[in-house]
Amino acid sequence: MTKLYIAIGTEFEKSNADSTFVYYKKALKKAKKSNFLLGEANAKIFLSKYFIVHFNDYKTAYTYTIDAKNILEKVLLKEKVKKRRKEILEKLISVYSGLSVYYSNIGKNDVSVYFIRKCLSSAKIIKNNNLIARSYYNLGHHSRMVRDFPTALNWFLLSLKIREKIDKNNLHELYIGIGDVYSNLKKYSKALEYYTKVFKLGDKNFDANVRSYISIGNIYLRQNDTSKAFEFYTKAEALIGTYHLKRSQVMLYNSLGLYHQQMGKNDLALKYFFKLIKIGEQTQKKEVIAITNLSIASIYEKENKDKLAIQFATSASILAKEISRLDTYWAAEELLSKIYEKQNKHQLALYHYKEYIITRDSIENKENTEKIVKAQMKYEFEKKELIAKAAQDKAKAIALQELNKQKLIRNSVAGFSILIIILSTRLVFSYKRRSNISKTLAQKSEELYQQKALELIKNEQVKSMRNYIKGEENERNRIASELHDGVGGTLSAIKLKLRKIEEDDKNPQIDKVIKNVDELYQDVRSITHNLITPQLKDSIFIKIINNLVNDIKDATRLEITLEYLEEDKINQLSEEIQVTVYRMIQELLKNSITHSNGTKIEINLNKFEHELNLVFEDNGSGFDSTTKKTGIGLRNLETRTKALGGKLIIDSVMGRGSAFNITIPC
Repeated sequence: MTKLYIAIGTEFEKSNADSTFVYYKKALKKAKKSNFLLGEANAKIFLSKYFIVHFNDYKTAYTYTIDAKNILEKVLLKEKVKKRRKEILEKLISVYSGLSVYYSNIGKNDVSVYFIRKCLSSAKIIKNNNLIARSYYNLGHHSRMVRDFPTALNWFLLSLKIREKIDKNNLHELYIGIGDVYSNLKKYSKALEYYTKVFKLGDKNFDANVRSYISIGNIYLRQNDTSKAFEFYTKAEALIGTYHLKRSQVMLYNSLGLYHQQMGKNDLALKYFFKLIKIGEQTQKKEVIAITNLSIASIYEKENKDKLAIQFATSASILAKEISRLDTYWAAEELLSKIYEKQNKHQLALYHYKEYIITRDSIENKENTEKIVKAQMKYEFEKKELIAKAAQDKAKAIALQELNKQKLIRNSVAGFSILIIILSTRLVFSYKRRSNISKTLAQKSEELYQQKALELIKNEQVKSMRNYIKGEENERNRIASELHDGVGGTLSAIKLKLRKIEEDDKNPQIDKVIKNVDELYQDVRSITHNLITPQLKDSIFIKIINNLVNDIKDATRLEITLEYLEEDKINQLSEEIQVTVYRMIQELLKNSITHSNGTKIEINLNKFEHELNLVFEDNGSGFDSTTKKTGIGLRNLETRTKALGGKLIIDSVMGRGSAFNITIPC
């Protein structure tokens, strides 16, 4: 009966939200009465989704989700039947997914990613491709929220690759996610292409349609096509009213607020923004509150209501910093600097301007040194002060000139003398000011020269590392050749002599020695094979990697999966990159086999735009990457990554396995 009530409630989702709630509650009541724990957990999962979709109420949804989690984990511990355990894990994955969204909304990104990873590992245990794809999507959503757009696109494409094989008519969320990535990268034509794909899918999803309408409207608003933007906002509003889609309403209110602000209708804009603040507080969505406070502050600043502008901008800054929403944080700090500068509070203006520059540059170029950043801040702020002072001096000069004109009427000689003195003073002041500016520019030039010198040193270091790696490959090939031709040849000769002796003297000990020589010969062959550089020039790179993985699988009991995107582009990479990536995978496999004690390894190799991304994960014992001393293997990995100008991120915790994320420009 519980399942029937849930099925009826689900059917009403598309037409009558009130009836949906009634039947979900009936399902919960029936499950509790009959002590049907799985049914109770299932009903709470559907009630959680109901409160999110129809009321955007994450707080109530969280209560239902936590209850469902506790019930399912309790049932899983007692269940021994494999098929039933699989069913319970599928429901738990849905719960973990909901918790990841909740913690993301309240700014606890680490906890959010923890639950997404739990989803992914559980989905892989039961080999459910649909749930694996969902976990990839959630990782992409998280990367998009922290504005790591290349990584977000990578996760979305991995998810799309799986989902296209399972259900081509249910790709709404992925198309919107990919569209959002391209929109943030200002590739509007690509973004519109993916948003429009949502309407062409076979399965109707009104919530997805609404979000696509709003996203398309936002693009037109950025391009100042306000009539087109409003047309799509109106379509979204109609669907929200018909189907009570509260989650999408938040997105619409924000867009309508920005639209009216751009149209100069600040009262209407504020009306929508204050509605958003109320929703954000009710649902504990700190991100919504932070972004909306900033929008309200910008309106008050333009209306010269500085006290209110400072109040809302400060609130936005504090909240954005708390949830690591850095783009909102530095925008709030920039606005505060602007307001305080307008009020001639130069110390406060300088403080907030420094915060803005440091945060902005940490997003745009993390490799800038703090010294260069501070020099840029000092230079830019001093330049602003000089411009402001020049404007003040100009105003004073105009006033003095007017005064001098009046004095000239009464006393032309005295007035002429005063005018000469004023002009002389202005010339001296102007000279000193130009001198100060020249000194500042000279200092800036010297610092830029130092930066350039550091870059040249870094380039030389990279060149040196590349030469070292090239020399290492040559030495590997030389040693392999020596082993094959020297030691290998000698072992073959020894074996032949022993065979001849065995023919004359039937001694069983000689046969054992021959077997030992055979084993030693095979070891030498294996070492030679690992040392020698793979022949990549006329070979297919992905095939070579597959062969390497298959060799390891055959020699061990490990479950290894290799996934890749853009195979043709990967095969066309330069030989230098291919050799380096081959050695990296070889090194990671060796380390995992030797140290991790795991049973599964997953390798993802993806090429998108101008980057190659290698992700290597195992389910082994892991290690504390913050305290563990770097071994030879990890040092080699870091050296090879730096030699190609790449980045290496190691994510490992004791008892949770290890993940290596390597990005190489190409």
